[in-house]
Amino acid sequence: MMADPDFDRMPRTVLKDSGWTDEQRAEFLRRRRARNWLLLAALGGISLMIYGIALVKLHEYGAMW
Repeated sequence: MMADPDFDRMPRTVLKDSGWTDEQRAEFLRRRRARNWLLLAALGGISLMIYGIALVKLHEYGAMW
């Protein structure tokens, strides 16, 4: 039924007919990758902050341990 291992993969975005040089395309992809890592770090930091606040509040009111 699903003999192709790439059957369930999402297609890669390919920049076509943009008039960009290979250097411009590489710079764009590098910046996008850096932005994605920065967003991941920001979301992780916010999650840890919320988790820390929840731990402090639960411990403060005696509902934990």
